[in-house]
Amino acid sequence: MRFACRNEERLRGRKVELEHFLNQCGVYKGFLSETFLNPGQAVQLVNYVCRRTDRLIAGCGTAVLVRSGIVHKSVPVPDRTHLEATAIQVILAGKPEKILAANFRLPAH
Repeated sequence: MRFACRNEERLRGRKVELEHFLNQCGVYKGFLSETFLNPGQAVQLVNYVCRRTDRLIAGCGTAVLVRSGIVHKSVPVPDRTHLEATAIQVILAGKPEKILAANFRLPAH
């Protein structure tokens, strides 16, 4: 199963490029950082389900993309004081696998 990690730097403006990359490379799971999405902004990618965590103030955000048809569920990420993260769980070969996309966030001074 192929996976990819990308720093998107504003996902909405790069959606077509991302879809092309994912489909051409046959990616099953994608991990995205710096999505810069706001709550309420819809993102639909052909052949993929997007699970995401948006920052409530400006900037960053994370997402995990899962190819349509792969059974998965969102799972909580404990203690995210300095971590923006999105996590899912899939069952592969009868075993649960947790997948996480994350940004480290420096504490405010």
